[in-house]
Amino acid sequence: MSGAGILFLIFGTCILLVGLYMFTGRELGIMTNRPAFKNLTIDDWKKIGKYTMLVSIIIYLVAIIFLVFNFQ
Repeated sequence: MSGAGILFLIFGTCILLVGLYMFTGRELGIMTNRPAFKNLTIDDWKKIGKYTMLVSIIIYLVAIIFLVFNFQ
């Protein structure tokens, strides 16, 4: 198995969990202190969470490619 593929799977899972957390409408404390994220509504957090989960799917696809072709 490729070590990079396993790392991408772990990274994709972490990003998926953060996206799922935001998709439920919760605010991330680390991001709400930034001026760009101060006045977001719950719908905005859901939209950001949805796109974050879509990015994690792309990372999962890259991980599968690494695991199938055994890139090192």
